Amino acid sequence: MFERSNWIWLLIALLLMALVLAVPVGGRKGSSRIAAPSEKNYSGTVEAVNQHTCEICNKVEASVILITGPGRLEVRLGLQAFLEEHDFHLSRGDAIEVTGIGFIERGKNVVLANEVQKAGESLVLRGKHGKPAWIGAHGYTCPVCGN
Repeated sequence: MFERSNWIWLLIALLLMALVLAVPVGGRKGSSRIAAPSEKNYSGTVEAVNQHTCEICNKVEASVILITGPGRLEVRLGLQAFLEEHDFHLSRGDAIEVTGIGFIERGKNVVLANEVQKAGESLVLRGKHGKPAWIGAHGYTCPVCGN
């Protein structure tokens, strides 16, 4: 039925398949995975409200400097027009709570806000995985500023 050379090729093919299935795919083993940053809550008093115009998309981004127990944080809120569309205004002295992801940029503590609350009002700024809530209305995100 099968010649001897056919049996050898079949055996080699089976061995190669077994070898491919036995070798783990990269990234499955050990602690080589990087954990996604988790959301945290930050509360404090607004020290300053800032606006920055992106040089690429010319959109205005809103941020605040938040005084918390441990220190000062820059909280990046997002597109100023989105805040205005939802009649959500922040001023110096406002007590707010922010849910977001903290990181360090150029030695400064920064929070990318997903939600901000003030006096019982709440505004969702970003959804799961940081997707900006204003994308639906504005249709794009700038690759530089995220607005």
